Amino acid sequence: MALLPLPPSPPTTNIIAGHLPTVLKAAKEHRQHLLFQNWAAEYGEVFFVQLGTIQEYFINSDQAVRAIFDKAAAQTSERPRWIVSNEQICNRLNLLLLSSSEKAWKSQRKATTFGLTNLNLADAGLPFLHFETLKFLNDIAQNPNKGADPQSLWSSIGRYTYSTFSSQIFGLDVPDDNSPVIDYIFETGLAQILGMLPGYYLVDTFNILDKLPLFLKPWERDAKSRHKRDYEWCRDKLERVKSLIDAGEAPPHMTFIRRVIEDPNHLGLDSLEDAAYLGMMLIIGASDTSRISTWSFLEAMLTFPDVCSKARKVIDDAVGDRVPVYEDLERVPYIRQVMKESWRWRPPVALGHPHTTTRDIIYKDYRIPKGARIHLNAWAIHRDPKRYPDPDRFIPERFEGDTRSSQESAASPDVSKRDHFVFGAGRRICPGYHVADRSFAVSVMRILWAFDISLKPGTKLPLDPQSFPGDMPGNPGLDLPVVLTVRSPERLATIQKEFEGAVQGRAKMEPLAG
Repeated sequence: MALLPLPPSPPTTNIIAGHLPTVLKAAKEHRQHLLFQNWAAEYGEVFFVQLGTIQEYFINSDQAVRAIFDKAAAQTSERPRWIVSNEQICNRLNLLLLSSSEKAWKSQRKATTFGLTNLNLADAGLPFLHFETLKFLNDIAQNPNKGADPQSLWSSIGRYTYSTFSSQIFGLDVPDDNSPVIDYIFETGLAQILGMLPGYYLVDTFNILDKLPLFLKPWERDAKSRHKRDYEWCRDKLERVKSLIDAGEAPPHMTFIRRVIEDPNHLGLDSLEDAAYLGMMLIIGASDTSRISTWSFLEAMLTFPDVCSKARKVIDDAVGDRVPVYEDLERVPYIRQVMKESWRWRPPVALGHPHTTTRDIIYKDYRIPKGARIHLNAWAIHRDPKRYPDPDRFIPERFEGDTRSSQESAASPDVSKRDHFVFGAGRRICPGYHVADRSFAVSVMRILWAFDISLKPGTKLPLDPQSFPGDMPGNPGLDLPVVLTVRSPERLATIQKEFEGAVQGRAKMEPLAG
């Protein structure tokens, strides 16, 4: 029986690099997501591009995702070989980058679920989330210059997201927007994620370059130096936590790293040092998704002020003059619709984290060969007008009546009923959806309740997203022309009073940067 043909591919005349020059040009112009969206529209549910010696397949419909990532999960859950990001920067210690057949992936996934992301622990993390977002409201409300400067605002959002999760993981917080750990953690995570994008490192496209002597591989020298730096940073946090525990000065709440320390088997992890490194990876994964999502939500509120007005009225009608809490989400279904639409409109990881196939995968009349890299092209699926009419508009009402959590939606047997594909699919679906739902909901509700969200002076609608591109494809960057201003003196007084009470009732924590 003859082999089925491969899916279609855009034409190229470059027999050595294939589509690599086109992809790199699009990346430089911050339009890689648009390139793959256009190719999806032209070539259908599955197409591939040739990047040097590597074939990358893009999965562009919900039905194809169901068939390839979900039903064929046993053959599509491995990771590609990322020489720089996985082997050199992370020394094979990053849960996100490991293959699902590796023992380390299974033990890290289990430890993550047991120690941080299950439903009970997601709820146990709410006090930290409520405190840190309240501190954010107080900082911005009392310092108008922060709310008027996108760089300061981005740092403030980074502070509260990193502090929320570092408090739960290490029992150490980030008390100051000027803390060096904010840029350090973001830059560390960004370096790992960028290395997963198609064509970012030539050695991942042309693996033969890895055989060069070390003095000809500056990327490897930099990557291994980075890993040594990061591992020492994590070891320092571990030793500080152990010292605080021994001195009886650790916070009273149970943290991820304390669970590992006190468990005779370290939750199945190989060492305490590896657990601390996993802790850093979890801070990056949880915080950066929350931070980018919040930033994209602000872009949506600027671009569609009618939605912003409606969402604010919904919050006001539900909670009045008090600061909203996560438990209010059930009373304001429109806010859940705004969350779902935010993730659809600007997925934080637009092109998905690629998997690899362990055997040939048949989809309809095509064959995806064994060893291929496959991407869940969330951007293209989220921009499919058949699935989401008028996809460039921000329309929360498209999810009216959908009160499901992210986990419940992702588990739907009817893939056409899934709200979005932000958390991936198959065995490697993100385990942090409970945490993400809570973090994003509290951020959205409290920002709407506390602030007017407006354009910087001199800026007019419509906005051009290409004028403020972010590091991650399809997401806004630091030039987003946003201003947050406290809505009224009464709101300011309420925020101040609530924050003062929260500070008094909170156990002392040492800073993560100490």
